[in-house]
Amino acid sequence: MPGLEKIHLEDALEDNPQTRSMVTLFEHDAELLRDYIETLRSHCDKVLSAQKELASATSNLSQHLRAYENQKFPMDTDPDSVLKTTLREFAVTLDEISSLQQVCAAQLGDGMLFPLNRFIEADLTDIFTMMEMFKSASNEMEQSITRFCKCSRKRDSEKVRQEINEEVYMATKKYHQTALHYYANMNALQYKRKMALLEPVLGYLHALKSTFSVGHETLNTPELESFLTNIGSSIQGVQAELGQETQKTVELIDTIEQQSQHLYYAEPPVDMPYIPPNMGLSQKSGYLFLKTKFAGMVTKWEHVFVYTLGSKLMTMAKFEVAGSVIMELEKNITTLALENEDRRNVFQVSNGKKNVIFQALNGRERDEWIASIHNIAKEGSISKSLMRQSSRDKSSRQNTVEKSLSVSSNASSNDG
Repeated sequence: MPGLEKIHLEDALEDNPQTRSMVTLFEHDAELLRDYIETLRSHCDKVLSAQKELASATSNLSQHLRAYENQKFPMDTDPDSVLKTTLREFAVTLDEISSLQQVCAAQLGDGMLFPLNRFIEADLTDIFTMMEMFKSASNEMEQSITRFCKCSRKRDSEKVRQEINEEVYMATKKYHQTALHYYANMNALQYKRKMALLEPVLGYLHALKSTFSVGHETLNTPELESFLTNIGSSIQGVQAELGQETQKTVELIDTIEQQSQHLYYAEPPVDMPYIPPNMGLSQKSGYLFLKTKFAGMVTKWEHVFVYTLGSKLMTMAKFEVAGSVIMELEKNITTLALENEDRRNVFQVSNGKKNVIFQALNGRERDEWIASIHNIAKEGSISKSLMRQSSRDKSSRQNTVEKSLSVSSNASSNDG
């Protein structure tokens, strides 16, 4: 369905703050949708059970359909969307027939309540179950990575390191697979939303149309028939799009999983193909451990998201939308690996006045960070040199023009 926002499955493993912020919006949207759908089911129960109050219940349902466009759904912000327009049209129809309604409990139960119950008990339940699984898998991955990075060359044996590395692999793989399926279900919910809201009302109108001979003139008009047909076709179209999207998603998940095998390990084992570091990068982002000290004595390693922005080295905490500057990457920047640290894969960035120490998960990440920072500092130095040369050339041309004008002015005065 064009125009729908999606959580990008390709970003699941990187787990950057922007992706986490998008996931939070989708989760908030799902919670609001659950509340809205459950209220919708409550109104439908009233229609089914309250024979004498059926007209009043239908009026409430009509009002509730209109209320959809006033809901603050983060993922449905188009004021002129087809869904909102269709729900408004449904509300108008329900207002017209509210005075003619009578008992049709069997057909209403099949055509109106069943799709709602199926959506709430299956789709929404699955979403919130996966939400808890996703949070648990995320915590497990964070804990395993932290344990791995605390391994010491002095205190811990190679066997212990390999065991913890295997734990990182299992936790990261579990998190990645959980995130892929969770994000895919969140994306699919945007399609199911339309079916969940339209199918019950469509079934309700079909039940009334077939049951109430009294409302024949109201319900059996060519205009309403065309409207119902179009909505039915729309739902079938959404189902077809969802089927296609589901197939593409399954194929994409398989591809991403196959391409991400080496990323499940904090440090790939020796039996996996060696991937050399890319030494030509001019920008870089990812999670690193940042060494900090309190009161000049207590050392703390904080897991932060680090990235480069132009000539700046930035950091950002999870769920934040703006980062903070760690250091300007100018020509006096030096980067080097530190071998005397208690942790492995440690490197230092220094501008002569300030030293910042990071730890990467593995040697390849460390080398790419060192190369990227060096490349950015070098490119910034060249750019500044070119700008100074351009400024000098401009000043020289300006001096030449001024001298020419001065000579011309003196010559004119002598002629006079």
